[in-house]
Amino acid sequence: MENSLCEKPERHASRRLSDHLVLEGRKQKVHSLVDKVYSRKNLKLAWERVCANQGASGADKVTIEEFEACLDENLERLHQELRENTYQPQAVRRLEIPKRGAPGKTRPLGIPSVYDRVCQQALVNRLEPIFVASGKAQERRMRTKSETFLRDPEGSTPSR
Repeated sequence: MENSLCEKPERHASRRLSDHLVLEGRKQKVHSLVDKVYSRKNLKLAWERVCANQGASGADKVTIEEFEACLDENLERLHQELRENTYQPQAVRRLEIPKRGAPGKTRPLGIPSVYDRVCQQALVNRLEPIFVASGKAQERRMRTKSETFLRDPEGSTPSR
């Protein structure tokens, strides 16, 4: 009798991050992800998304318009800080906003600076496609396994 503890686990999908990374619509060989985050092109795209979303200023009181007035300098500074690993997020402005469905009660809301929101969006630009793609693959695997589990011994799927 074989011992089930000695069997190798089944691998349905690669666990390497680079296998899931698709940049600009095509799969690429990737050795580092951090340089993709602080690329000038990605920072510019991040700025465009932050600008389109608008929003309030953070603790530093710098508005979207003020950030845009010195856009090239701000993006270059962020690029340098991320590249040299010296980036430090700024303090978050805290507001109390009313709770929905609970009159008279409030909840805290943190508002990051525009500079930090650009940095956060640059990360989202590169990480979201990886996790969305791997999440969809995981959903397909889970659906397939659950459909297999729901089949009766004759192979037909039971009605729900």
